[in-house]
Amino acid sequence: MSSSPRIWMRVYDWLDDRAGLRPLVRRALDEPITGGARWAYVFGSALVFLFALQALTGILLALYYVPSADHAHASVAYIQKAVSGGWLIRGLHHYSAHAMVILILAHISQTFLFGAYKGRRELVWMAGVILLLLILGFAFTGYLLPWDQAAYFGTRVGTSVAGEAPLIGPLQQRIMLGGSEISSLTLSRFFLTHAFALPLATTAMIAGHIYLFRRAGAAGPFDSRGADEKTLFYPNQVLKDSIAVLILFLALVALSWMEPAALGPQADPTSDYLARPPWFFLPLFQLLKYFPGRLSLIPTLVLPALLLGALFLLPFVDRRSERHPLKRRVATTSFAIIFVVAGLFIGLSKYEDMSAPDVRAKMEQQAKEADDFLRLPFQPQEVGRSIAVSATDGAHPSASGSKPLQIFFANCANCHGADATGGAAGISLINLARNRRHTADSLAEWIEGHRREPSPDSMPRYRQLDPSHRRELAEWLIGLERPIEVDSSARGEILDGDPPSAYTESCAICHGDRGEGNIGPPLVGVTSKPGRAPDDLLRMMDDSRVYGLKDPMPESFPQISESDRRRIIEWIEKLRRK
Repeated sequence: MSSSPRIWMRVYDWLDDRAGLRPLVRRALDEPITGGARWAYVFGSALVFLFALQALTGILLALYYVPSADHAHASVAYIQKAVSGGWLIRGLHHYSAHAMVILILAHISQTFLFGAYKGRRELVWMAGVILLLLILGFAFTGYLLPWDQAAYFGTRVGTSVAGEAPLIGPLQQRIMLGGSEISSLTLSRFFLTHAFALPLATTAMIAGHIYLFRRAGAAGPFDSRGADEKTLFYPNQVLKDSIAVLILFLALVALSWMEPAALGPQADPTSDYLARPPWFFLPLFQLLKYFPGRLSLIPTLVLPALLLGALFLLPFVDRRSERHPLKRRVATTSFAIIFVVAGLFIGLSKYEDMSAPDVRAKMEQQAKEADDFLRLPFQPQEVGRSIAVSATDGAHPSASGSKPLQIFFANCANCHGADATGGAAGISLINLARNRRHTADSLAEWIEGHRREPSPDSMPRYRQLDPSHRRELAEWLIGLERPIEVDSSARGEILDGDPPSAYTESCAICHGDRGEGNIGPPLVGVTSKPGRAPDDLLRMMDDSRVYGLKDPMPESFPQISESDRRRIIEWIEKLRRK
């Protein structure tokens, strides 16, 4: 046993002789710390540890992950449920990502309160702000990768916000998505950015940050107490950093064990999932509620740009030598207000969700679905079953003129489309029972009066249907696995006069020459839907964001005169089926 240390020392001596390790180690450990070792200085080392943990767990996850819309979710489920220790690897990766956001904010706060950005440390501070942006970039690009409901719809909202930026918005959104919709191209781009581009940029920035910090030297305490005391980084500060890192790691392991990283059912783009962003984006989400329409640029673009710009340029704005936080009242108060307001907005967003009965019920239902999926054993993916069944494949329970089909056309087709693949205000009904684990009983209850969040797109409660009709419709939906193919005589022809010229010029390209639908939803019977009265449609032409549409209309409608808009609405009101 006594020979082991000698062997390692000989190996170390051999490496030192060729690589000069001792001078590098001594230079790293002999950094003088003004004011002595402190617990307030552990944040930097903890962040470096978290980044290394993210890199290690990310590599292990990438051994199994498939960045494809067809297989991404199944590969994550396999890691979580079937791989030995996969739950721990994914849990550490998940929770350390949140911990990085918390610690970078704590590190920036400590640096700000200590006034450590003053005295030739401008570049150190600026590099820290860039690292904050990179960490938020990690969080945003990694959110989509599990490809579950929360990931898909959360990213859909985020990329829609990015598309609202003036001039570059549409191009920026198209580059992010790889097209006009979230697809495998989007997933591969997010994965490439998350696993390659951002790690390289972050590694370079951390190296630059440490170099600049060492060159400028530690700022030390903000007052004169202990300013003359100087100790070396090793051993006192190394000990404090090591204890902090150990506690942090044990906390991450405990979280991964007690509350496994969330994973819900596979993303279903046709569903009505109610998305909420991660906690650190909730303040902006809450602000969006107070700035409707085009004013949404204020919380999504203007305020973040002003805040980050102020942070980035802070050393050049606050050039006084004073570092005591209580003697920098304006700066300290402003900084505190930002954090307090952000915390209040997070709490307010949570409170509003929980205080609205329908929203709360929807959120609880989604959480239960995610929890139920996570508890289920892993089921190997059937090749090809993740791809939607085409119109020529699969079971087809409907027959032209059948009673359930008549009930469907009379009550459902205007919203869900004549072929049941989705329409003006309704989701696709194809494979609805399988995707959402519905039974005939649960579907019948859903049709009678399901609980969802109140919105203009909420489905009417069809209590007016006879219970036997609801049951027939529910049992028919259970077996609906491909789009309906029926003769036009089964659903009736559209009754209307010639559309106004303004409609033909501005609307027909999306909604069809006769309102039958094309890129946009069909307009037949649309004014009979909740929140789609003529006045609602007029307001929608001014700003479709007012109604929270998932795919808002273009902003070209203000070019149509008020009289032409009313002619279009009068014509739409007459659209009915025989």
